[in-house]
Amino acid sequence: MMSARPLLGAAVLTLGVGMALPAAADAREEEPKAPEYSLSIVEGESTAPEESVLSTSGSIALPHTKDVPVTVRIAEPDGLTVAQNTHDGGVWLSQVPQVEDYVYLESPAGTPLESVKYDGLPSLDPTVCAGSTNFSGQRTEGEEVEGTADTYVVHPSYTAKRFDGAAQITSLSGSSFGGDFLKPLELGETVSVREHLATALGGGGSFTYSSEDVRPVGACPAPPPPPPPPPPPALAGSLFKLFGSNLHKLLKSGLSDQVTINQAGTVTQDLYEEDGSVPATASTHGKHGAKHKRRKPPALLLARGTVSATTAGTVTVHLRVTAKGRHALSHSHRVRAMLVTTLKTGSGTKLNLPTRSVTLDR
Repeated sequence: MMSARPLLGAAVLTLGVGMALPAAADAREEEPKAPEYSLSIVEGESTAPEESVLSTSGSIALPHTKDVPVTVRIAEPDGLTVAQNTHDGGVWLSQVPQVEDYVYLESPAGTPLESVKYDGLPSLDPTVCAGSTNFSGQRTEGEEVEGTADTYVVHPSYTAKRFDGAAQITSLSGSSFGGDFLKPLELGETVSVREHLATALGGGGSFTYSSEDVRPVGACPAPPPPPPPPPPPALAGSLFKLFGSNLHKLLKSGLSDQVTINQAGTVTQDLYEEDGSVPATASTHGKHGAKHKRRKPPALLLARGTVSATTAGTVTVHLRVTAKGRHALSHSHRVRAMLVTTLKTGSGTKLNLPTRSVTLDR
């Protein structure tokens, strides 16, 4: 099981075979002028299961000094060591810390030089997916971010990693980052995000920490369902315009008035003769402790009108006389009546507006 870091080393080695002498000269020229310390954590998985990308590594480079023994140690928050390894110059572990674990760079073993508390970052959003150019996620605040898309090509004796493109970082805000790729990601690719921070040390030295998250490009998540519509406002309305008191007109063609309603619904108006109990206002009991009052007979329904409102607004209700109402009003010269207005929504909510007294003259 090889990590991403040994794969990188192999590529450098291949280049060195063709240019052995210049490479050796470059190595001497690049000898550090001040101590350089580094820690790196890589976690996740690629599209090549046999190629593990999990690693924790560290290195120390000192001026005018050959490789020194380097120890990388992973410890839980309570100090318990869970993994460590030692090697000259640089060392790596095929294990990564858990969130809140500490990673120590030591030389010699037991003498910490630098350490980090692992926070599990960076991470990629689910929207970094096949068919999308998006590159965004979470980072450790203050650290630089870079990303790549690669394809792992498995050969009989080795696995190669083909570079498919770098992410263009367009925003670093707080603990988030954003950007995009020049072309959409594809299934079969591996995408990675790396954050890093170089810190100057006393004496001109430096410490570089990097953390990388690697994962295969997957299908994009389904879009979230639309939010539910807001609940309708409480049912309300009022009598906007009351019809004129004309008994002759009621008997001949009916009467019209106007009602406002604050949402779609049905407006019903019932005109009852005043002498009798009206369904919306009837009372069959007196005050507490009093004897039961004699029940009034139901009031005679003289006219009724119903109209549907498709939206909030004002509607005109046309009341037409009922058969019994026509019989009762045929020889009347004045009638006292009560107008009951009922609003009702499609969900069944009802509201009775205040009852209005009406006097109809012939």
